[in-house]
Amino acid sequence: MSNELRINRDDAYRYMGIREPFSENVDEKTAEVADKCEAELLSAVKPRFTWRVFDIIRNENGIFPEGCDFMLEGESIEKHLEGCEKLAIVCSTLSADCDKYISRMSVCGALEMLVSDALASAYIEQISENALSDLLEKNAGYSSTWIFGAGYGDFPLEVLPKLISAADATRKIGVSTTAANTLTPSKSIVGIAGLSKKPLVPHEKSCESCNLRETCEFRRRGNHCDCESHTKKSTV
Repeated sequence: MSNELRINRDDAYRYMGIREPFSENVDEKTAEVADKCEAELLSAVKPRFTWRVFDIIRNENGIFPEGCDFMLEGESIEKHLEGCEKLAIVCSTLSADCDKYISRMSVCGALEMLVSDALASAYIEQISENALSDLLEKNAGYSSTWIFGAGYGDFPLEVLPKLISAADATRKIGVSTTAANTLTPSKSIVGIAGLSKKPLVPHEKSCESCNLRETCEFRRRGNHCDCESHTKKSTV
């Protein structure tokens, strides 16, 4: 394997529940399994993304993507889009092949299953960041917020099917939702990035504003996800 890893290993270790410093807390066996699973995962998956830009319509009822028949509900998404003239629905996935790979790993052992799932979680975050970079490259002159996912803050999960439909993500990259509004393939991200030609004030992505804070595995273990890195990259 190349010395330059394509999946952010630190993020993967956080998903595994390993505390920093990783150089001291990752044992040799876990590191070896991570090397093996990373190579296999990268060979198995078909990462894809798509995005679509909309003008923002604001009226007394709330915020709407222009041309869409649904409102973006919640104070969190309203704050996220402060100062933005446009928004982009950004959808990314590792494909159904990723789910198949992780399922195969479940019969190899608990460690292989844990490592594969964590690596996939870290990788889809990178693909989502790649989607945002592509969006900005093709919309010169704009700054962006980070990608705000449905279910974060008080932005309801129920909007997911509408976002996917508006971005035509099922046809383009094979992303859809279940009846319970969970994404399929499971390693997918769907959210909204705000766009502005004016400098944007970074908005913090924090545990306290997340609606998963009461059931979050990171918080339960005394750890954290990559909220801080999202905050640092909140404008591009």
